[in-house]
Amino acid sequence: MSQFWSRNRLIVLAYVAMIVLLLVTATFSPGFLSASNMRSTLVLAAFVGIAALGQTFVIIGGGIDLSLPWVLNCAAILMTMLAGSQDGALVWVMPLVLAAGIGVGMINGVGVAIFGVPPIIMTLAVNVILQGLILVFTGGSPTPPAPALVQFLAVGRVWGIPVIAFLWAALAIIAWVLLSKAPFGRHLYALGTSAKVAQFSGVPTTRTTVLTYTISGLTAALTGILLTGYSGQAYLGMGDAYLFTSIAAVAIGGASILGGSGHYIGTIAGALVLTILSGLLPALNLSSGALLVVYGVVILLTVALGSERFADLGSILLGRRGSK
Repeated sequence: MSQFWSRNRLIVLAYVAMIVLLLVTATFSPGFLSASNMRSTLVLAAFVGIAALGQTFVIIGGGIDLSLPWVLNCAAILMTMLAGSQDGALVWVMPLVLAAGIGVGMINGVGVAIFGVPPIIMTLAVNVILQGLILVFTGGSPTPPAPALVQFLAVGRVWGIPVIAFLWAALAIIAWVLLSKAPFGRHLYALGTSAKVAQFSGVPTTRTTVLTYTISGLTAALTGILLTGYSGQAYLGMGDAYLFTSIAAVAIGGASILGGSGHYIGTIAGALVLTILSGLLPALNLSSGALLVVYGVVILLTVALGSERFADLGSILLGRRGSK
């Protein structure tokens, strides 16, 4: 039991925080726990959770993906422009857009793993390049509305449950299998703990790194498609908010920003915590600026709680109490 707690304490704390936030928000906003509002909360959390899936893999591997906002934005704009509001065109447009996200992720991975470019520099440069390309490509002109099928995937329901919740659950199962059961998961944790040790141990570090950034590009593109269905239309800057929230969800969910630890199960809780927080602050008549402050404080606290120094401090305090 103690071993389970030491490995998963921050994940457990994230789910406890989620429950506490639900109760607090329900106190200040009595209708928050209604079925319709819970569905809306789940939909909004799904966007964060799907975007944060690839970010989770990258962070566990010791990297970070700052290109997520404009991979997301480019996917949204390309999908609406190529599909032209026609469901039939999605047969080839969606695979093409997802393949483009995969391609950008591979470029990030190759730059980091083969050419040795630091992840922050590589992904930030790609983000800026994509932003410039999409501005040149669109000229700032509005795009057509999202096809009806994409809108159904984002806001439609089956048996009263949002369709996107089923999609998120399927992706969560895939992520769990990859991290917990597949050799890729073992390689990823070894890479994040120490790239040199992993390489000497026979871990295919280059392939693992490229694959993690490829997954991040894919999930960012998928989020862009789904978010367009939710908003009804793609627009410039729609992915900017998801850079911070994707990293915050991973941190709140218990992953070390330095790599080597964490799990997507925790990121799910992180996505829900952030979404519930965004509903709590308006109930307290606080601005979006206050939301950013709370996000930052929550990240600092969760990272501190998960640090080795905090664990050592807790052991020292408990030892002193025991000696008394």
